[in-house]
Amino acid sequence: MICRFAVFIIAFLTVFLNSNTLYAAETIRFCYEDVNVYPWITGNDMGLAISEMYIVEKLTHLKFSLIRLPWKRCLLETQLGEMDGAIAASFNNERDQWGVYPKTSTHQLNREFRLHTDSFYLYARNDSSIQWKNKKLLNIGTNPIGVQLGYSVGFDLQKAGYPIKSSYTSSLELLKELDFNTIKIAVLQDYETIKTLEEHPILKKSIKRLQPPFKVADQYLLFSKKFNSTNSKLAQTIWKSIEKARNSDEYHREERALLVH
Repeated sequence: MICRFAVFIIAFLTVFLNSNTLYAAETIRFCYEDVNVYPWITGNDMGLAISEMYIVEKLTHLKFSLIRLPWKRCLLETQLGEMDGAIAASFNNERDQWGVYPKTSTHQLNREFRLHTDSFYLYARNDSSIQWKNKKLLNIGTNPIGVQLGYSVGFDLQKAGYPIKSSYTSSLELLKELDFNTIKIAVLQDYETIKTLEEHPILKKSIKRLQPPFKVADQYLLFSKKFNSTNSKLAQTIWKSIEKARNSDEYHREERALLVH
């Protein structure tokens, strides 16, 4: 009787441990943007978002492989399940159809599990008459708004009824197009654009930021449905550890060193 009970316990523990540590001995593959987005991504294995993920790796005793890809490809490979997740993805309805964001019991986004928050501002030339007032663009005519390729803010602009031009990969590319007057207006992330303009004073003299921000966006670790379907508990553990990492002394030290305002 005792032997049978012991066999049962061993079998139960084996099934339990295997089901909850499926990836403990494997590498979880996350992708992130191959263009710098200061201060979140500042190079290969560099930036606040990357540091945050490595703190999570230590907290969970898991093994991550962080792979840089063009952002649109990163999202596509996550959608197809070739990547387990995408780092620093803001929410939009399309991504919510094929990926998994952290949600509360009432199916709302769980902000506590965000990686970070950033703002998107509209930029125009100093001599432009375009204005951003009461959540409406004035004097824009039929001019498309420049947006970086694959950025969810492009969907927000289209939803608001504005045409976009989304062939650009970096903030510098968009700012140069503004300076050349090739495009009349662009939407860009706050910290990255501030840093880029500081590094290019000629651009800074000719370009203005329109207030208030067009969008304030939380950025999340977006899991693939393939990963989440067999590892939902592990996904929750990782998201909870992101909250701990974001509030850690280690993260705050690097944050203070990098943030420009």
